[in-house]
Amino acid sequence: MVLVRGSLHYHLSAHDEDLQDNPIATGFNARGKEGSARAMALTRINAATGLNLRMEHFSVSRTAAGDTGPITPVEWTCSASTGHGDRQRNWTVMIDMDDIPPGAGGAGPDRPHVGYSYWCTGYNPIGRVNGHIFIEYVSASR
Repeated sequence: MVLVRGSLHYHLSAHDEDLQDNPIATGFNARGKEGSARAMALTRINAATGLNLRMEHFSVSRTAAGDTGPITPVEWTCSASTGHGDRQRNWTVMIDMDDIPPGAGGAGPDRPHVGYSYWCTGYNPIGRVNGHIFIEYVSASR
């Protein structure tokens, strides 16, 4: 497995992608990838689940102080149901932004990233799947 550039311990999984520039961008050049990373996370969620979600379907579930202001959204969640009767599936989907400093303890990778998770209950349940889109900078962190 490949270690994420700049990380001390996190290895890329099949659900991860590293969008960091080579060499890793800094300062103002590192900004601007948050939106495209969120869009990529949403595309991956839709491809894996068969759902057709847009960011408008999500609600902000957590905010934090960040570079863009005192209240910056850092986590979005959405619930969706598919199928009917015995074949109904209840999906939970989450997109988040995190920046854990290299070497710091905590759950998840020690690099700035947009993360995504999805799982479903009901007919043919799917356990939680976690993925990460690594970028150089996020404006706020959970």
